[in-house]
Amino acid sequence: MRTDGPGAHQEQDTRSQEAPSEGTPYAHGPGRPKDVPEVSVVLNQRIIARESLDSSVPAALKLKKRIKRFALDNELDHLPIGDIVSVALDEWLSARGF
Repeated sequence: MRTDGPGAHQEQDTRSQEAPSEGTPYAHGPGRPKDVPEVSVVLNQRIIARESLDSSVPAALKLKKRIKRFALDNELDHLPIGDIVSVALDEWLSARGF
C-alpha cells in the first residue's frame, strides 16, 4: 500500500527550501582525514601543540555558568575547556565526514 499522496511531494519541496538552521542537512564529507589522529590519542599526549580557536557562543545557553557549576559540583580545580571543545568539535565533524 502506498502511503505518499499528492501532498507528499509538496511537503518535501517545502522542507528543501528551509534554511540550514531549520533542519536542512549539511553536506556529508568524504570521511575523516587519514592524517588526523583520534582525539583521545592526541589529548593523552604529555605535550600538545595547540592553536587558538576563537568563538562566541549564544548567551542564552549560559555555557560559562553551567561550566562553572559543573566544575564546582565535581570538585574540579581545573576544567580543560579546550579539551572539551576539542572532543565536541571532533565528534561533530567526524559524524559529518570531515
